[in-house]
Amino acid sequence: MKHVSLADARANIAKLLDEVERGETVTISRDGVHARDVAVPAQERSADVVQAIEELKQLRKANGPATAEEILSWRDEGRRF
Repeated sequence: MKHVSLADARANIAKLLDEVERGETVTISRDGVHARDVAVPAQERSADVVQAIEELKQLRKANGPATAEEILSWRDEGRRF
């Protein structure tokens, strides 16, 4: 969760809305006091989750199950050792 002042929210509203659309919750405070949370409605998040699960099921049907080695390789991809 991200916390910003009202002045920062006004100055960066487009950036904050982009973050909210990506699923981030932004808390806006006025004079140091919590005023509002801004977040994507739970119904939209639920729909996104259901869609992602369905896409993963389709991908698995097309490609078959992944091996443990593949999963570990994907997990480690891009890591610095």
